[in-house]
Amino acid sequence: MKKSIACIFLVNLLLSGNALLAQTGQLTTLSLHNASTISKELKEDAYSVKRDEKIEIVINQPGKATMKSHEVITILNKKHANRLGFVIHTNSFKVLEDVDIKLYDSVGKLISKHKKKDLMTSTTGGDGLIEDFKIYYLQISSANYPVTLETDYEVTYKGLLHLPRYSIQDPSQSVERSSFNISFLPDVAIKYKVYNIDLEATDSNNDKFKGYTFAVNNLRAKKYEENSGPLITYFPYVKFNAAKFEWGGYSGNMSTWKDFGSWYYNATSKLNQLSDKNKKDIQALVAGVSGEKDKVKVLYNYLQKNFRYVSISLGVGGWIPFPADFLHEKKYGDCKGLSNYMQACLSAINIKSYQALINRGSEDIPVDPNFAYADFNHMILCVPLPKDTIWLECTSNDIKFGSLGMSNENRNALLITEKGGVLTPTQKSNPANNVFSMKTNVAIKDDGSGEINAQQITTGEFRDYQIYFSKEKKDDQKRFLVDWLGFTNPDDYEINFGSPDKSPYETNLYLLTEKISDFTAGSKMFIRPRMYRFWGHKMPAVEKRTQDFLLDFPLLKRDTTVFALPEGYNVESLPGSKKIEFEYGSYESKYWVDAQTKQVYSTAHLVLNQYRIPADKYAATKVFMDKILEDENQKLVIKKQ
Repeated sequence: MKKSIACIFLVNLLLSGNALLAQTGQLTTLSLHNASTISKELKEDAYSVKRDEKIEIVINQPGKATMKSHEVITILNKKHANRLGFVIHTNSFKVLEDVDIKLYDSVGKLISKHKKKDLMTSTTGGDGLIEDFKIYYLQISSANYPVTLETDYEVTYKGLLHLPRYSIQDPSQSVERSSFNISFLPDVAIKYKVYNIDLEATDSNNDKFKGYTFAVNNLRAKKYEENSGPLITYFPYVKFNAAKFEWGGYSGNMSTWKDFGSWYYNATSKLNQLSDKNKKDIQALVAGVSGEKDKVKVLYNYLQKNFRYVSISLGVGGWIPFPADFLHEKKYGDCKGLSNYMQACLSAINIKSYQALINRGSEDIPVDPNFAYADFNHMILCVPLPKDTIWLECTSNDIKFGSLGMSNENRNALLITEKGGVLTPTQKSNPANNVFSMKTNVAIKDDGSGEINAQQITTGEFRDYQIYFSKEKKDDQKRFLVDWLGFTNPDDYEINFGSPDKSPYETNLYLLTEKISDFTAGSKMFIRPRMYRFWGHKMPAVEKRTQDFLLDFPLLKRDTTVFALPEGYNVESLPGSKKIEFEYGSYESKYWVDAQTKQVYSTAHLVLNQYRIPADKYAATKVFMDKILEDENQKLVIKKQ
């Protein structure tokens, strides 16, 4: 009876919105499930609140660790509905042991409970060939907010190559309290580095283990601003590495990039040699070819034309490639397999190259040169020739020889050498590498309809887009015209894509449309200066930007549009020419009439030298972009005499 009365008393306190405090002044477990106990300050700008988090990692030996995670998170509204669930990626090196999930309503009443057996599973990787990954997930829906999710789970790590990060805060999430403790054997010698927060660890040593403990309390929510790039640029986390680790039977040291490179070299160095028979096949391909660069190009073209990329997770946690002889026979492989094979081919003709680990992603940032961490998801190949260094992206069948694309540019790649890892920057993005040039002839008829003939010349990222669309079905290629290029939906069209073997890449377009002009008024036609969208990037208006803004890539765009007027029409007015410059680029447009041919010329030229715009330069960049859009919206006016 006394117990029942006590429970009723506690529930009444919670329902009244008062926080239930322990003697220490901290919130108790019961009050953490009640959304009304969250302070006003922590709700400000927050879509969710991490009420209580406790993560404990114990490293029992260089090749094994256990992690226990406890988290109570209140989702304040549906904008963080994606946090209302559970997901974890596992493989043979990361095993999910147990899960306990509870959902509570706004006053802390239990709604549902879920165990590991209730989770959904999915496999990924291998393209059906080899699957080593398993995803456990559970998505919970709620019609009402706020709700609170309490999650407890345990993971066993069978290797210390990827020690989990302490991810402290998500965008638009405040943190009421969070702690992270890592305990380890002294000879494992864990090091850490803190990012984007002022945070010190306290030692938590005992007779057997050394340890570090991090604690965060009352961290207010911070927004993620549109197009800012990866979250790790702005939000707080801690990374860890081990001076002594084991991974799939291979011992290593992560203290420095050199040490990590030595581990990878020792684990893979016996796999990048071809048999004598297969070497002869490769040597025959370059017979009669003079010059090392030309030989590299021949072998790279052979790789592109005869091998296909598949995503394979195999061997030491997806890090060890198939032997080169396997790829020579099967003609497929993943990024590490294809790079390893290309290295073996070059070795067969006595050209030195290095496998290069890299963190691929168009918005990613270079790995930290001052802290070694296995933060890679891709492999390319580096070929250092006497007069030039060639980078090879071995997974693409279309990319130009010697190009890496935005996903691999501006990175720190870890070259795997006999003497260990060497962190080396990849090539920088350059507007001259991403060229879009369009020459358009528009024949306007008396009824306002017309024919459009356009020749498009592209390189780099623009070239890759066109090649992608060239492989689509004809009906889907219309998206290339309307969605990507921005032409008005044509009545009839024809697209002739060029050969991917040639660079620059050429595409020829023919369109019929019954309406060339945007609108008419009496005997006048009002026509936009270009038939497609030359520039359509409208930057959002913000009062004060605090995070960098990322454009797609540096570029150079050129346009010449020639309008042939219908019989009896003259130009009444032309848009005014413009010349605009700002710190990271320039734009110029010109408009004129050729009196002899009765043709109207419209030209535009845009250069963007940098794709990452610092926050303090955002306002000036937006002004520049808005002026380009203003120019796009001008009209040339023709009138029937």
